Amino acid sequence: MISTLKGPIAMSDHENLEYKLVEIAEKIKSQGKKRRALAKILRRVKDELELPIDEENQEVTETKLVTQTGLNPLSNDTIAGVDGGVLARPLHGLDLILVRAIATVFHYEEGSLKQAEYHPNEVPWPELMSIHEPLDSREFELLVGMYRQLTELKRAKEAIENWSMDTLLLDGSIVPQYTSHASKSRTRELYRELVDSFTNLYQTCVKKNVLLLGVVKDSRSARLIDIFQRNILPDLDACTNLSPREIASLEDNRSVLLDSRDTVFLDHLLDPGERSFVFRYADAPANLLQDIGDWRNRIHAFYVKTVPYDRPLRIEFVSFPEKVSQTADGASSLIHALSAHHDACALPSVLIEADACARLAQEEISMIRDSITDRLEPSTLLDLRRERGPF
Repeated sequence: MISTLKGPIAMSDHENLEYKLVEIAEKIKSQGKKRRALAKILRRVKDELELPIDEENQEVTETKLVTQTGLNPLSNDTIAGVDGGVLARPLHGLDLILVRAIATVFHYEEGSLKQAEYHPNEVPWPELMSIHEPLDSREFELLVGMYRQLTELKRAKEAIENWSMDTLLLDGSIVPQYTSHASKSRTRELYRELVDSFTNLYQTCVKKNVLLLGVVKDSRSARLIDIFQRNILPDLDACTNLSPREIASLEDNRSVLLDSRDTVFLDHLLDPGERSFVFRYADAPANLLQDIGDWRNRIHAFYVKTVPYDRPLRIEFVSFPEKVSQTADGASSLIHALSAHHDACALPSVLIEADACARLAQEEISMIRDSITDRLEPSTLLDLRRERGPF
């Protein structure tokens, strides 16, 4: 038995470092075993388990724990994916931001990709922004993230206006991620612009009958885990036919959820071609999503596992309450079809292409910095001290 080593371990402390690495690996294996045991019980009773629905808050909107996704035939579909790339370079006296966003538009006929189009083109020029006002590192990070999201939303809006499409996929969430927006006037104004861009996109998608989906690749959320702990596991033995052994296993292993994110646990619960139940984006949307107005009541999410050797994806969507399950079924079927080409990569192909086209190389912002330096006095130093040394 390895004793727990608390605190940081120096890489030069080879003996204790080895113990620490083994300890980490053993904990991962132990937690995985507990999650598998818990998932096995839930899978066994999934057909007899009826999830409780809170009619007032509609936190959980479906009674089934797990639903088969189906496979969209892609018989005559136009699907767009939007992604962006960003580089930031803090300098002495100013900061540089380079951002690029692209919409890829895939046209499918009879299950095959017939045409791929790009907006504004396959390799668009990036946009350069210079920040001269003093911002601390957190404010600057917020600004970089908001500029990237704004550019992506602009590209998404343009794509909808230029093409007749069925579905629009965003790389990431479909709600603003900067609810604790910063205090500087510039970031406040940018956040307001970001909120307006999201709500305008919602309105445009509804008007043009376009399904808007947010594909969150690496979700860190524990929202669904929280629902399991509060609403499902406490009454599981009372509403299902669990054996004494299963009840004991449930009690022994349920604590592992305290150390679990949604995707980590659902990787054991879901089989390829299955999705979780739909849940509201937040349990208190009036607080978390208050800035998007009445749209906060229409933002929902689920997780879907599309391939055997990759984790589930979190899918967010906009839907009226009476159509939530219908929308989730259509969305999961489409994501399954777009993501089933490689057993170890669950990402929709249209977003893989958008990511490849939008990505920026570090050299691009370095060339801009060099070009600015060439126009200054020889004694002018732009690089931060940590970026330069005496030799």
